[in-house]
Amino acid sequence: MQNIILHIDMNSYFASVEQQANPHLRGKPVGVCAYLSPNGCIIASSMEAKKLGIKTAFRVKDAKKICPEIILIENEPAKYRTVTTKIFSILADYTDRVEPYSIDEAFLDLTGYTKKISNAVCVAKEIQQRIKVEVGEWLKCKIGISTTRWLAKFIADIAKADAIDVITPKTAPKVYERCKLTDAWGINYRMQWRLNQLGIYTLNDLKNYPVANILAVLGKPGYFLWANVNGIEIQGVRTQEEILPKSIGHSYCLPKHNTDTNYHLSILMKLCEKTGRRLRESKLEAKNLSIFWSYVHGGGVYKIFKVPGTLFTTMDIYNQAYNVFLNKKMSAFKIRMIAVSVTNLSPLTKQLNLFDDVLGRKKIAQAMDNINDKFGEYTISYGQMHGLADQARDRVGFRKTVGVKPKLTKELLYL
Repeated sequence: MQNIILHIDMNSYFASVEQQANPHLRGKPVGVCAYLSPNGCIIASSMEAKKLGIKTAFRVKDAKKICPEIILIENEPAKYRTVTTKIFSILADYTDRVEPYSIDEAFLDLTGYTKKISNAVCVAKEIQQRIKVEVGEWLKCKIGISTTRWLAKFIADIAKADAIDVITPKTAPKVYERCKLTDAWGINYRMQWRLNQLGIYTLNDLKNYPVANILAVLGKPGYFLWANVNGIEIQGVRTQEEILPKSIGHSYCLPKHNTDTNYHLSILMKLCEKTGRRLRESKLEAKNLSIFWSYVHGGGVYKIFKVPGTLFTTMDIYNQAYNVFLNKKMSAFKIRMIAVSVTNLSPLTKQLNLFDDVLGRKKIAQAMDNINDKFGEYTISYGQMHGLADQARDRVGFRKTVGVKPKLTKELLYL
């Protein structure tokens, strides 16, 4: 049975959601920002703004130089998650194997649900239409269809807005002729340089390169690149239950630049709470902690280390981070940004400790989460976070996504 993979990518997603919510924004250049301050970063540009050259990662003040009339909006994570949930609910009507790749992207494995790629094109058209009718007429998406996960995303990445494109291993060489190496998913400028050293300057060069040679020089990553462009499946579509996140964390650019240790530790506590909340929501625990902070006048401190035991509660995370901050004398200079993240994740266990009531602390943390879930965020919180409601607020990045509730059983629904 031929594999049939579909990749859906929403166009100018956050900005399109804002235009959908407010018709007065439609047809106008819009930028969705992390913060509206001059140095705030634009995390999404509308199609109209992109045509003017305003791209993601532009600073607010730079965007205004290009287009003084641009409409800037501070992001609303809850709004985007709600829309994504509706879109993913539609996708779950077509297969039981949906992989949420990011807040605006997903893979669908239609193998067994459609007989051939031509049927998958009909499914893609129906999905596009349902999104416009059931979620919002201003929301557009491009869809790539192929026999492997990588090829489906590759063709979607280079497709025009609101398009449906198909690529197969047989038609791939013609498509590669009009693409650069860096157009390929997984090849950045650094990897391009390494490939150039091997005499690989185009995607077809990579496709036809002796696999033994690229494996000897670049190892497993080199083989993956070669296999991907040759239409060889590496990992396939994975459901959310099959994917374990690599890290969970939160960062914040401080609005107040000072050397006040109490202020910095309050921000640190909130970052640890947000990290802990996401860790517990995922029913995971961590063995590594990484901390980073940068100074206003340049430089900073980065430390990653393995902790004794595991991290699960907010206080577990905070106590480890607190020790690093004090040892490094973090407030010696004015701080610009603080980041906390946990890695080396594994499913939650009920391991007991003879010398520490680990299980009791876990139950207390989960009880606090339940209260905040029911009555609103920070209904109950640590005293050190008092007065920080408007700081280190909720945010959503494109690589953060929402869950998918399966609707179909594995029955063959040949179309």
